[in-house]
This record gives sequence, structure tokens and C-alpha cells, in this order.
Amino acid sequence: MSASTENVFLNCPFDEAYKSSFEAVLFTITASGYRVRCALEENDAGDVRFDKLCRLIRESGKSIHDLSRTDLSAAGLPRFNMPFELGLFMGANRFGSPAQRKKSTLIMVSEPYKLPIYLSDLSGNDPQSHHGNPAEVARIVRKYLHLRPDGQPLPGATRIMAEFNRFKNSLPALASALDLTPDEIDPYHDCRDYIGLLTEFLRQA
Repeated sequence: MSASTENVFLNCPFDEAYKSSFEAVLFTITASGYRVRCALEENDAGDVRFDKLCRLIRESGKSIHDLSRTDLSAAGLPRFNMPFELGLFMGANRFGSPAQRKKSTLIMVSEPYKLPIYLSDLSGNDPQSHHGNPAEVARIVRKYLHLRPDGQPLPGATRIMAEFNRFKNSLPALASALDLTPDEIDPYHDCRDYIGLLTEFLRQA
């Protein structure tokens, strides 16, 4: 199966500290006319995580990788999931079919100049630094996407963030109309419901 130019594979932290940035990324991708593909999009116990990742990567023409979680856990161990998923995507891009070799990738980090310290194999790449700021995350993602899938230009990052804030203010009412509780519209609880509400907001805008 070829990679769809409308699919954007998202590889980022899934923790409370990152939630505002995660929401900003989801909004920016969707408002730009693309479809978010990430590990949270479905919850099938029969779908082996590695197989799911391979399928999502195979089907996505673009990818966004945020490697901003490099600190050690309470057990004194680093988190390898995000560099691993980046490696899978780059492997598909380097060794895959002609369609897979057309993939493009955005790499983000929290602070500049640190990537070569913990991932020296990527020396020479130019990751974008967001300093943990959701508005900066949205700006970087918007710049990477640049155009809608149909080739039309995207609005500026300031406009996108203004619409994102309006969506956040509208979210309780949108959820209430579908009998969803605040917990049920948490993007980490059910990413599908969250993106569904986001899509409905954009449709009404």
C-alpha cells in the first residue's frame, strides 16, 4: 500500500506535561486538511503495537516526531519509544518502495543543540526547538506542512492558534451536545472522540 499524502504520522510524548502541545499539534494538522495517524487512534487489544506502528507509518506520507522527552524515568531509565518510531519511519523512507521514499519528516526537540548528545546518528539534521510552548509547536508544524493537501496555502500560525483557542472554549458545549463528559474528551482518553469534536468544530467554522 502506498503512503497517503494526507496522512501525518504523529510520534510524540503522551504525558500530562505535553497535553497542551499535543492538542495544539492535533488541531494544526487537522485544521490544515490532513489526517492525524498515531498510536492512540484506536484501541484494539488484538492489534500488536509494533504491527500497528508499521501500518500507520506505511500509510503516512508525512511524519512529525517530537523527541523532547530525554530525561530519565523514576527507575533511572530513558524512554526509547519516540526515537524507535523515528527510526522505523526513516527506515521506510530509506529502504521502502518508490512511494515510501517520497516521505518527509519533521523532527522537534524541546531545547536546541541537545539532539547530537543523545542521538548522534542524526548529526547533520536540523531539528526544530519549541521550548515546550504549544504556540511554538503549532508554528513549527504549520511551517512544515506549509500547504493543504490540495496545494492551497495555509493561514498563518497566529490565525491557527486563535482558532485553536476558540475551539478549546467551544469544546465543553460540543461535548455536551454528544453527551460526552470532560474526561471522555481528553485526547489521551479517547483520541478519536477528540478529533471527531475538532473536525465538527472546523466544519461549523
